[in-house]
Amino acid sequence: MGPGRSGKKILWLLSAVVVLAGLTTVFLSRGRRPKPFGANLLVITLDTTRADCLGAYGGEGNHTPNLDTLAREGIRFENCVTPVPLTLPAHVSLFTGRTPLAHQVRNNARYALGPEELTLAERFKAAGFRSYAVVASYVLLGRFGLKQGFEEYDDSLDSFKVMNSYNTEIPADAVSGRFLAWLERHKDDKFFAWVHFYDPHEPYTPPQEYRSGPGESDPRRLYLGEVEFMDHHVGKIIEGLKRLGLGPKTLVVVVGDHGEAFAEHGENGHAVFGYEENLRVPLILYHETLLPKDAVVEERVGLIDIVPTLLEMYGLEEGGGLHGRSLVPFFRPKAKLPRPRPLYLESFYGFEEMGWAPLTGIVDEDLKFVSLPRPELYDLRKDPGERDNLFETRPEQAERLKKLLASYVSSHTELNAAARRPLTPEDVRQLRSLGYVSSSSGERRTDRDPKDGIALEAKLAGVFEGAKNAPGREIEADVDRFLAENGLDKGLAVFARLWRVYEKRKDRDNILRVLREAIEAFPEDIGFRMHLASAFYITKQYDRVVALGREIVERDPSNSGARILMGDAFAASGDAGSAQDELEKALELEPENVSLRIKYAELLVTRRKIPEALAAYDLLLRNEDVLKDHEFLFKLALFFAQNGRDGQAVELIERCCRLHPSGRYYFFLGALQARMGKDEEAKASIRIALEKYAEDLSPDQRAQAEKLLRSPS
Repeated sequence: MGPGRSGKKILWLLSAVVVLAGLTTVFLSRGRRPKPFGANLLVITLDTTRADCLGAYGGEGNHTPNLDTLAREGIRFENCVTPVPLTLPAHVSLFTGRTPLAHQVRNNARYALGPEELTLAERFKAAGFRSYAVVASYVLLGRFGLKQGFEEYDDSLDSFKVMNSYNTEIPADAVSGRFLAWLERHKDDKFFAWVHFYDPHEPYTPPQEYRSGPGESDPRRLYLGEVEFMDHHVGKIIEGLKRLGLGPKTLVVVVGDHGEAFAEHGENGHAVFGYEENLRVPLILYHETLLPKDAVVEERVGLIDIVPTLLEMYGLEEGGGLHGRSLVPFFRPKAKLPRPRPLYLESFYGFEEMGWAPLTGIVDEDLKFVSLPRPELYDLRKDPGERDNLFETRPEQAERLKKLLASYVSSHTELNAAARRPLTPEDVRQLRSLGYVSSSSGERRTDRDPKDGIALEAKLAGVFEGAKNAPGREIEADVDRFLAENGLDKGLAVFARLWRVYEKRKDRDNILRVLREAIEAFPEDIGFRMHLASAFYITKQYDRVVALGREIVERDPSNSGARILMGDAFAASGDAGSAQDELEKALELEPENVSLRIKYAELLVTRRKIPEALAAYDLLLRNEDVLKDHEFLFKLALFFAQNGRDGQAVELIERCCRLHPSGRYYFFLGALQARMGKDEEAKASIRIALEKYAEDLSPDQRAQAEKLLRSPS
C-alpha cells in the first residue's frame, strides 16, 4: 500500500458523511447533473457462477427465471469479467474497486484485506446507511478483512445446524432466510446489504428437486442444479423486498465473483487459469423505476467498476486509488461513452499451491494476452472459446500487449506485505475440504507452465482413480513410478491422496504409516499431525492422542482442534477433569464456537456439575442461531425442567412450538404448565396437541393428555 493511504482514508471518511437526496426519478435525466439515488442498496454475489449458466446469458435449457427476470427488467452487462478466479480476492476487488496488484489479496485464506483499504461498506456506512452482510463460505469469514465497514457481518457457518461445528459453507435457503429475517427487523432503515450465495461451488450437491433424476451424476448438470437452487432463493429475496414495500426503494446489484470450468482447457473447477469460462460472470443492475428496462451493455467491464459506478449513482465522493471506472455513461441517455481501456487478470493459485509459474494477463479491446512460460494470445471476438493461440502468428500484437501488461503492473502495484497471513491448520483443513488442496509448505517452486502442470495433475488423478476400481492394487508403487517418470516431488497433496485411498479401504495400518511418513517428510506441517491424532482417537489409542496433541499445541498454541481432540481422548479414557481443562482452553481460543460450548456443557452434566452446566447453557442461549434450533432447545428445556427451572423450560418449549409446531412440544408444554399449577394454560396446550398434532403422540402420551383434560382445574 502506498504511503499515506491510511491517512487519506480517514480524511475521506470525515468528508463523506453527507445527507443523500430522497428517492428521485430523475437519476437518468438529461442535461443537468442527475440527483443521487436515495434508495437502499442490496448487492447479491453469486459465487462460482459463469455467465452462460443463466438463461439471460444464453444458457439453453437452464431454469433461472428469477435472475432472468432481473436481467430483462434491468440492465444486463454482457461482458463482465473478474480480475482473479478466486473467491476472496475477487470479492476484495469488487468491494474496493482495486485490482489485486494494489490490495495485494492474491489467494484464499493466505491473505487478509488490510484495514487501510477503503471498502464499499465503509463508504455507505459513513453516508448514514445501516450495513449488513451474510456470507456463505469459509473463505469470506470476517477474519479475512471484508468485515470492515459492516455493522453486522453474519459469517456463522455452523448455525443452521448447531451440532455441526466445522461447516465450510451454508446453503441458499439458510442465506436467504437469514437476510430476510434481518430485513424484517430493519425494513424502516436505510440500508446497504450484501448477500453471498455459495451453492454452485464444488462439491455439486443440489437438493433432489433440482436434479434431472435420482441417479444424476453429470457434474455440469449437478452444477446447473445448484445454480437453479440459488436462483430460487434470489427470487425469495426479491419477493421479500416487495412484500415489505421495499421494491421501489431498493437498487439490486447481482454479480458473480468468478466462473467455473468443465475441462474446456483441462481444468475442472476454477483457480488456475484465466480463460473466459473462469472469468466471465453475470452483472445485473435492477431498480423498479429508476433504471432502464431490458438494457444490454456490450462493453467489456470488470468487477473493479462496480464501486465507482455506485459512488456516482449515490452521489458519494470517489477519492483516489480506484482502478475501475463508472459504468453510468453506458446506461444514461446521450452520455458520452468512455474509450475502451485494458483490464488486468491474474491467478497466483498455481504458483502458491502447486509451485507452478504465476499467471498474469491483460485484455485490450478484443485481444487477450496471458503471460506464461508458453505465452498465449487470443482474439476474443473471433475466437470466444480461446482455441487458437495467436502468439506465434501475431508477434507485433503479442509484443504490444506484453509491454502494456508490464506497464499496467508497474503503474498499479502497491506493495503491502501486511496483507499476507500465515495459514493456520484450520485454514489448511478447510481449504482442502473446499477443493483448494493447499500444499502449505515444502513444494518446490518451478517455472512449469500451468498448462503442463494441470495435465500432469490429471494423469496423477487417473492413477489414483484406478485404485478405486482395484482395491487390492499396490497404489503407492504406481504413484512413485509416475512421480519419478515426470520429475515430480512427493508433496503434501500426494500424501493426502494416499491417506484418503487407505481411509476408503479402511486400511488402518497403512493410514497410520502414510501419515507418519508425511510428518517425517514435512515436519512443519500441522495438518497431518491432526489427522494422525484423529486416527489414534478412532483406534482408541487415547494416550497417543494426548501425546501428539501436546506436541501440536507446543508448535501451534492457537490450535483449538488439538485441544478438543485431547479433551475427547481424556473423556473417553475416564479422565473427565483433564477433559474439562482442555475444552476450557479451547473455548478461550474459540469463544464463539457453538458446538464446542455444547460439548463443554454436556461434559459438565456428566460430571454432575449442574450449576456450571446451567451457566454454560445460559451463555449458549445468548446466541440467536441457537434460538432457531428447536430440537436443541427442546432437549435444553427438558434439562432445565429436571433441574428446577420450570419457568425457563416453558419459555423454551413455547419457542419450539413457534419454530416447529408439533404434538410432542405441545404435550410437554402442557405437562410443565400443569406441574406449575397453570391448569387452564396446560389444558389449552394439551388440546392443541390432541386436536392438531395427535399423530405426533405415542398411545401413552395420548392417554395421559386425555386424562389431564378430564381432571378438574
